[in-house]
Amino acid sequence: MASFASLPAILQPKEEDIQMMLSAGVHTGCKNSDSSMEEYIWRRRNDGVHILNIGKTWEKLVLAARVIVAIENPEDVIAISARPYGMRAVLK
Repeated sequence: MASFASLPAILQPKEEDIQMMLSAGVHTGCKNSDSSMEEYIWRRRNDGVHILNIGKTWEKLVLAARVIVAIENPEDVIAISARPYGMRAVLK
């Protein structure tokens, strides 16, 4: 997993982590994108749906986890999802 070389060994994803992300559909984007998303898009399917880079997604998840852990009061953390399929995860 050379694409994760910038992360310390403890934060490297395991094969199981990648498999769980793929089975959850984390890599599936949408048909619309803008220039700020270009670095996160791996490729585009024939139907126009963008496939996201799992490596970049993992790095952003690790960053978010590190930021959340650093917050002293857990009540100061809020999660928001504008997409219907993300709302269930936010409520959990």
